[in-house]
Amino acid sequence: MDARSQGGRHMERIAFTYRFKPGKKEEYIQAHRALWPSQHEALKRSGVRRMVVFARGEQLFLFADVDDRQEYLRRSATDPDYQRWAEYMATMLDQPFDAAEPGIFAELEEIWYWTPQAAD
Repeated sequence: MDARSQGGRHMERIAFTYRFKPGKKEEYIQAHRALWPSQHEALKRSGVRRMVVFARGEQLFLFADVDDRQEYLRRSATDPDYQRWAEYMATMLDQPFDAAEPGIFAELEEIWYWTPQAAD
């Protein structure tokens, strides 16, 4: 996680990894292609400015820019629309991810970040 300014706005990056349940990859992809309007709004309410998910085999990696990490985590844990989406996603994702972090997601530690401005 790194706090930074983007276009004059304070932003934080967050990243998670998670795994598909066997045979659920295509359903997950289709669900995100047809993201519920209520989930669009829930993401906005929780301060998400950008979110991207990558996959390699059954492993997924989610990266997001958020206004405030703690506020994002609080809202995603309490927003009814977000919770409804999370329950749907739980049908497609393995849990627990691992014994140390017994949820669907495991938060990733940011090691390095580069921009052209950082090189100046």
